[in-house]
Amino acid sequence: MAGQKQLFPGQPAAVAAGTLRRRNPTRHLSTIALNTDVLCTGLALFGLVFVTVLGKFGALLFLAAGAILLVRHVRALFAITRRNWYILALPAFCILSALWSIYPETSARFGVQLMATVLIAIMIASTVSARDFTRLLFALYSLAIVASAVFGEVRSDTGAWLGIYGSKNAMAGTAATYVIICTAQMLDSHASYRFRILALLGAMTGFLLLLQAQSVSALALLPPALMIQFLLLVLYRLSPMQRVVSVAFAMLLSALMALLILANSDALFGAILEATGKDVTLTGRTDLWRIAARFIAERPILGVGYQAFWVPGHAPAEALWHMFGIESRGGFNFHNTYVSNAVEIGILGVMLQSFVLFGAAVTTGLWTLRTHQTDAALLFLLVVMVVMISVLEVPIFFQFSLRSVIVICAFVYGIRGLRSWRHHAKLGLGP
Repeated sequence: MAGQKQLFPGQPAAVAAGTLRRRNPTRHLSTIALNTDVLCTGLALFGLVFVTVLGKFGALLFLAAGAILLVRHVRALFAITRRNWYILALPAFCILSALWSIYPETSARFGVQLMATVLIAIMIASTVSARDFTRLLFALYSLAIVASAVFGEVRSDTGAWLGIYGSKNAMAGTAATYVIICTAQMLDSHASYRFRILALLGAMTGFLLLLQAQSVSALALLPPALMIQFLLLVLYRLSPMQRVVSVAFAMLLSALMALLILANSDALFGAILEATGKDVTLTGRTDLWRIAARFIAERPILGVGYQAFWVPGHAPAEALWHMFGIESRGGFNFHNTYVSNAVEIGILGVMLQSFVLFGAAVTTGLWTLRTHQTDAALLFLLVVMVVMISVLEVPIFFQFSLRSVIVICAFVYGIRGLRSWRHHAKLGLGP
């Protein structure tokens, strides 16, 4: 059996999803099984975690470590890519968009970079166990949080903590993610007490930095994520029939709450705006979405080309940068994953990206409910956080993006985890 263990004692262990070789079952569950694949993965993820500090060197480190991983398993590369063709379809479509892009060279270059990012992520999930992957995330996020606490900067006008990222939103997003990662480690009953205490200290530090970052949107993501973790703990202890009834009740309750929210939308929207200090346009987001709708209507199926809109010299982009005072002419978007990608890669592209994102959420969710594994639950929560963020930001589906790598890895781990569970169920070894 590989190093994947369930959250509660007494549950049969499942084979580690996405591994090409067996791990040592006797190693301590609070440690990482160090080998060349894990080291390459650690270096690749290190480059992405600290890409805001390292800049292009972080991206180069990710590519170099990922290339070593691909070369090490070059014989299995064809089989792995063929097995995950439905994930690679998205970057392939982005490369193909160069044929109709208003900036073909830009779309081709960034499309190839996205393909490299996705391919490395798939190889990581195919060669490193989910447990080692989540432990690496915990270790690297811990380094980032410590560095932000010790060497972080403070915004002069508001006093918001910027950490090593130079942005309160980036700092808050990292801190919120770190709290979720630490909480999952604390709930792992197979981890040592020292490790769980370390995770508790990490969660407290991450929460303090989240508060100091003064980002209401990131802070608002934390309670739903923690609530999902609590609900998973409850569902684990229920029988299959009780789970069905509980999920059905939760869906009915959610529908009722949605109706109540719609019936009182004006009052609630006003209260939220007053509490968060936002204006009626959500700091210009609704204006951006209205403008984006016009561009989508012009090229609804294929879009203008992957990453071919926010290009210096493109008149509509220049006008929006001027309108919103973006002097750097970078780091700006339509603040909605689906709207932004509909502009660039059209409805077809949005369908592909939605399949990957929500496919990762569904597969990791089913994997979690069937196996009760801590790593499955953590990957599910990380994907759910991206889903929640996606309606107000563009957190994924671009090159050298840590969140993109996490979502791709989660999808691969989820698929392989479910296959392993079904195999063990047929043999009478599953839960």
